[in-house]
Amino acid sequence: MSAGVPCGPPGSRARRLAPLWCFSAVLGMLWSPPSLAFNLDTDKLTVYSGPEGSYFGYAVDFHVPDAGTASVLVGAPKANTSQPDIVEGGAVYYCPWPAEGSAQCKQIPFDTTNNRKIRVNGTKEPIEYKSNQWFGATVKAHKGKVVACAPLYHWRTLKPTPEKDPVGTCYVAIQNFSAYAEYSPCRNSNADPEGQGYCQAGFSLDFYKNGDLIVGGPGSFYWQGQVITTSIADIIANYSFKDILRKLAGEKQTEVAPASYDDSYLGYSVAAGEFTGDSQQELVAGVPRGAQNFGYVSIINSSDMTFIQNFTGEQMASYFGYTVAVSDINNDGMDDILIGAPLFMEREFESNPREVGQVYLYLQVSSLLFQDPQVLTGSETFGRFGTAVAHLGDLNQDGYNDIAIGVPFAGKDQRGKVLIYNGDQNGLHRKPSQVLQGVWTSQTVPSGFGFSLRGDADVDKNDYPDLLVGAFGMGKVAVYRARPVVTVDAQLLLHPMIINLENKTCQISESGTLVACYHQVLVSFHTK
Repeated sequence: MSAGVPCGPPGSRARRLAPLWCFSAVLGMLWSPPSLAFNLDTDKLTVYSGPEGSYFGYAVDFHVPDAGTASVLVGAPKANTSQPDIVEGGAVYYCPWPAEGSAQCKQIPFDTTNNRKIRVNGTKEPIEYKSNQWFGATVKAHKGKVVACAPLYHWRTLKPTPEKDPVGTCYVAIQNFSAYAEYSPCRNSNADPEGQGYCQAGFSLDFYKNGDLIVGGPGSFYWQGQVITTSIADIIANYSFKDILRKLAGEKQTEVAPASYDDSYLGYSVAAGEFTGDSQQELVAGVPRGAQNFGYVSIINSSDMTFIQNFTGEQMASYFGYTVAVSDINNDGMDDILIGAPLFMEREFESNPREVGQVYLYLQVSSLLFQDPQVLTGSETFGRFGTAVAHLGDLNQDGYNDIAIGVPFAGKDQRGKVLIYNGDQNGLHRKPSQVLQGVWTSQTVPSGFGFSLRGDADVDKNDYPDLLVGAFGMGKVAVYRARPVVTVDAQLLLHPMIINLENKTCQISESGTLVACYHQVLVSFHTK
């Protein structure tokens, strides 16, 4: 930039007074903080839609095979399928990325069969009930393997007085959806509330990093709940559709506890992380009605399914443990735990509590030693802050992981919001760096934008992680792509280095007034 180059808009006084105005402007730019454009792009959304009323978007995940293009998986637990005589059995959709032209999401054929039947007194009667089973309420993928579950799948026991029990069931897909197998760990010949009859297996799902499966069944043992783990290889090996009561040799389950643990809902949420320093992951399970309804979250040994450590909620009925997530927030090499309590009441005045929700971050200091929690509190009454918590990866490339928190019933017309929080060496920033606003309004049920979240996958291959947001009330899923980080280093060079204000050699054209001037300003920028 040289003397005499206008800096203001055409005809402005600032432009007529250049270069003195330019000098001030450049100095202001030099001392301003770098411009950061790491936020998720809200202008170029990719939106997938499903059948009306199907709850498309109730569960979401990225499908990233070992080799090949990433895609999007969407659960629609109230969708109809081609299964004969099955009403709203639920479905999971495969949505191609990028969404070009008329490309539509397609149902994945996990199960195309009717209810299995047995002969009773000369007539065939069903022994299972797939209508309204909520298949697709949970969906998880791990290196090309995909698991989806129907927690309200009912099974009729074979005992003399048969009962219809919601044992739940899951299906596994491998080899690019070319092979399928069912997994129903709670289905047995004596299913009742005292045992695993109300298990609802698959209510929650996750994978260990080695690919083994974690299944939550919060209804087992009079709703004590339980967590079950197994390997995908065992599920696939020697699978037969006719082998209804199949048990797996390598399966592990938490056992029944004393009656004081009834109605606790162990397994309402599950996640995996490393907390004992032995490089073998443990599992984390939410128990939102445990501890006299204060709720707690347990770290469970993955080898013998014993309980190692608990975190307990601070308020009765806040549903502490409704959701759990694991991420190394402060980049110290140790996994940290995030816990949602979406029904937490803020009591500014005892007579007028506000349900705002909270999320707790427990930073791991050393093996099984955690700092007191950092607490993030929602701001909108009945927004359900903390319904979903997702590990995003490092959005802004500052070396610390970031998270997203769903507030699915917040905002105008309960359109929902998603709040992005950046991590640093001390945990999470207190204020969100970005708020994603739901843009859809449902006339029947709230749109639920932010009810389901999934991050930490780079679908557009720009080396920045992207985010999936489901809005099941509108039957939509949005893909938010992260923009590249831009940092600016500015350098100001003046010639001459010292300006003599008494040396008035520059003339302002309109008035003829002489002012001091300089000959050259050089500004260089470095971006990355």
